[in-house]
Amino acid sequence: MQNRLLRSQQDRILGGVCAGLAKYLNIDTVLVRLFFIVFTMVGGIGPLVYIILWIVVPSEEQAPGSGSQPHTIDGEVIRERAENFRDEVVNAVNKNGSKTGLYVGIGLVLFGVYIFIKNLNLPWLAWLNSNVILAGLIIIAGAALLYVALRRKE
Repeated sequence: MQNRLLRSQQDRILGGVCAGLAKYLNIDTVLVRLFFIVFTMVGGIGPLVYIILWIVVPSEEQAPGSGSQPHTIDGEVIRERAENFRDEVVNAVNKNGSKTGLYVGIGLVLFGVYIFIKNLNLPWLAWLNSNVILAGLIIIAGAALLYVALRRKE
Protein backbone atom coordinates (compact mmCIF):
# COMPACT_ATOMS: atom_id res chain seq x y z
CA MET A 1 0.00 0.00 0.00
CA GLN A 2 1.37 3.38 -0.96
CA ASN A 3 1.56 6.38 1.34
CA ARG A 4 -1.07 8.93 0.24
CA LEU A 5 -1.63 12.50 1.31
CA LEU A 6 -4.99 12.64 3.10
CA ARG A 7 -6.44 15.02 5.68
CA SER A 8 -6.41 13.27 9.04
CA GLN A 9 -9.61 12.76 10.99
CA GLN A 10 -7.92 11.71 14.26
CA ASP A 11 -5.24 14.28 15.13
CA ARG A 12 -6.98 17.33 13.74
CA ILE A 13 -7.53 20.76 15.17
CA LEU A 14 -9.28 22.44 12.27
CA GLY A 15 -9.23 20.65 8.91
CA GLY A 16 -6.73 17.86 9.45
CA VAL A 17 -4.28 19.28 6.89
CA CYS A 18 -1.30 19.52 9.25
CA ALA A 19 -1.94 16.09 10.75
CA GLY A 20 -2.31 14.58 7.27
CA LEU A 21 0.91 16.21 6.05
CA ALA A 22 2.75 15.02 9.16
CA LYS A 23 1.54 11.48 8.63
CA TYR A 24 2.48 11.62 4.94
CA LEU A 25 5.96 13.01 5.69
CA ASN A 26 6.36 10.78 8.77
CA ILE A 27 7.18 13.68 11.10
CA ASP A 28 5.60 15.13 14.23
CA THR A 29 2.36 17.06 13.70
CA VAL A 30 3.64 19.91 15.87
CA LEU A 31 6.44 20.59 13.39
CA VAL A 32 4.00 20.94 10.50
CA ARG A 33 1.78 23.24 12.55
CA LEU A 34 4.79 25.38 13.44
CA PHE A 35 5.70 25.50 9.75
CA PHE A 36 2.28 26.98 8.95
CA ILE A 37 2.57 29.46 11.84
CA VAL A 38 5.98 30.62 10.62
CA PHE A 39 4.68 30.94 7.04
CA THR A 40 1.81 33.03 8.37
CA MET A 41 4.00 35.34 10.43
CA VAL A 42 6.77 35.79 7.87
CA GLY A 43 4.97 36.00 4.56
CA GLY A 44 1.30 35.73 5.39
CA ILE A 45 0.85 32.84 2.96
CA GLY A 46 0.24 30.12 5.57
CA PRO A 47 -3.56 30.45 5.78
CA LEU A 48 -3.91 30.56 1.99
CA VAL A 49 -1.84 27.39 1.54
CA TYR A 50 -3.78 25.71 4.37
CA ILE A 51 -7.17 26.55 2.82
CA ILE A 52 -6.05 25.39 -0.63
CA LEU A 53 -4.79 22.10 0.81
CA TRP A 54 -8.00 21.74 2.82
CA ILE A 55 -10.03 21.98 -0.39
CA VAL A 56 -7.74 19.95 -2.68
CA VAL A 57 -6.59 17.14 -0.38
CA PRO A 58 -9.31 14.58 0.37
CA SER A 59 -10.04 13.56 3.94
CA GLU A 60 -9.59 9.98 5.09
CA GLU A 61 -13.35 9.56 4.84
CA GLN A 62 -13.47 10.82 1.24
CA ALA A 63 -10.49 8.83 0.03
CA PRO A 64 -11.36 6.60 -2.90
CA GLY A 65 -10.90 2.84 -2.59
CA SER A 66 -7.46 1.42 -3.00
CA GLY A 67 -8.04 0.53 -6.64
CA SER A 68 -5.22 0.43 -9.15
CA GLN A 69 -6.59 3.51 -10.94
CA PRO A 70 -5.25 6.86 -9.72
CA HIS A 71 -7.84 9.29 -8.41
CA THR A 72 -8.26 12.41 -10.53
CA ILE A 73 -9.48 15.72 -9.22
CA ASP A 74 -11.74 17.55 -11.62
CA GLY A 75 -13.58 20.86 -11.31
CA GLU A 76 -16.70 19.19 -9.93
CA VAL A 77 -14.79 17.59 -7.05
CA ILE A 78 -13.07 20.89 -6.19
CA ARG A 79 -16.41 22.73 -6.30
CA GLU A 80 -18.00 20.18 -3.99
CA ARG A 81 -15.11 20.34 -1.51
CA ALA A 82 -15.14 24.15 -1.57
CA GLU A 83 -18.86 24.12 -0.78
CA ASN A 84 -18.24 21.77 2.17
CA PHE A 85 -15.37 23.93 3.44
CA ARG A 86 -17.60 26.41 5.31
CA ASP A 87 -19.57 23.63 7.00
CA GLU A 88 -16.37 21.94 8.13
CA VAL A 89 -15.04 25.19 9.62
CA VAL A 90 -18.28 25.84 11.50
CA ASN A 91 -18.42 22.24 12.77
CA ALA A 92 -14.77 22.28 13.88
CA VAL A 93 -15.17 25.52 15.84
CA ASN A 94 -18.54 24.62 17.38
CA LYS A 95 -17.64 21.03 18.29
CA ASN A 96 -18.06 20.33 22.02
CA GLY A 97 -14.77 19.92 23.83
CA SER A 98 -12.86 21.33 20.87
CA LYS A 99 -10.24 23.97 21.53
CA THR A 100 -10.16 25.03 17.88
CA GLY A 101 -12.04 28.25 18.49
CA LEU A 102 -9.68 29.08 21.35
CA TYR A 103 -6.55 28.48 19.23
CA VAL A 104 -7.88 30.41 16.25
CA GLY A 105 -9.02 33.25 18.52
CA ILE A 106 -5.67 33.50 20.28
CA GLY A 107 -3.85 33.47 16.96
CA LEU A 108 -6.05 36.21 15.50
CA VAL A 109 -5.72 38.38 18.62
CA LEU A 110 -1.92 38.04 18.67
CA PHE A 111 -1.65 38.78 14.95
CA GLY A 112 -3.97 41.79 15.34
CA VAL A 113 -1.94 43.12 18.28
CA TYR A 114 1.25 42.76 16.23
CA ILE A 115 -0.23 44.69 13.28
CA PHE A 116 -1.64 47.35 15.62
CA ILE A 117 1.69 47.89 17.39
CA LYS A 118 3.60 48.02 14.08
CA ASN A 119 1.24 50.71 12.77
CA LEU A 120 1.74 52.92 15.83
CA ASN A 121 5.25 53.76 14.56
CA LEU A 122 6.57 54.32 18.05
CA PRO A 123 10.35 54.89 18.03
CA TRP A 124 10.99 52.73 21.08
CA LEU A 125 9.28 49.78 19.29
CA ALA A 126 11.48 50.00 16.19
CA TRP A 127 13.11 46.68 17.13
CA LEU A 128 9.78 44.85 16.75
CA ASN A 129 9.75 43.26 13.31
CA SER A 130 8.96 39.92 11.72
CA ASN A 131 12.55 38.69 12.18
CA VAL A 132 12.36 39.18 15.95
CA ILE A 133 8.96 37.48 16.08
CA LEU A 134 10.21 34.59 13.91
CA ALA A 135 13.20 34.09 16.20
CA GLY A 136 10.91 34.18 19.23
CA LEU A 137 8.52 31.64 17.67
CA ILE A 138 11.42 29.31 16.87
CA ILE A 139 12.76 29.57 20.43
CA ILE A 140 9.31 28.93 21.92
CA ALA A 141 8.69 26.01 19.55
CA GLY A 142 12.05 24.46 20.35
CA ALA A 143 11.49 24.85 24.09
CA ALA A 144 8.02 23.32 23.76
CA LEU A 145 9.37 20.34 21.81
CA LEU A 146 12.16 19.82 24.36
CA TYR A 147 9.65 20.00 27.21
CA VAL A 148 7.39 17.42 25.55
CA ALA A 149 10.34 15.13 24.73
CA LEU A 150 11.74 15.30 28.25
CA ARG A 151 8.31 14.77 29.78
CA ARG A 152 7.79 11.58 27.74
CA LYS A 153 11.04 10.13 29.10
CA GLU A 154 9.87 10.45 32.72
